[in-house]
Amino acid sequence: MSVKHPIIAVTGSSGAGTTTVMQSFAHIFRREGI
Repeated sequence: MSVKHPIIAVTGSSGAGTTTVMQSFAHIFRREGI
């Protein structure tokens, strides 16, 4: 999976629960070492 795609999907969608998704990706980024 490409890392750039999910970021665009999250930032492109302005809705409820965006912060929760961002935290999830932040956790993934830490595991990937980004």
